[in-house]
Amino acid sequence: MLNELLLKLVPQTQKLQENYAILQTEVNKIGKVYEQKSYEELLLPAEQNSTEIKVGDRTLYFSAEAYNIKSDGALCFCIDADGLSTLWGIKPSYHFYKRCDGSVYY
Repeated sequence: MLNELLLKLVPQTQKLQENYAILQTEVNKIGKVYEQKSYEELLLPAEQNSTEIKVGDRTLYFSAEAYNIKSDGALCFCIDADGLSTLWGIKPSYHFYKRCDGSVYY
């Protein structure tokens, strides 16, 4: 019902929802790659850790950075996706925690 209303109010809603789904799929793929990186690699600044990929004729951007180190040493890591317009400008992110021993949890 809400989706139908949105489609009537904002004709581009379907495309914007598809864009979000594309970003979500790609940030999940990128997130799994970053989980495999070493603890030290994840500590690099966002300028060095971020990446971009081509999906069809579109370029998607992923800002990746460690934003906190917990008291037990676990690194809090976030990847934000961008590059496509989405409904209300909301973009997906991927979060995980990396322990000093290399293990990952969510």
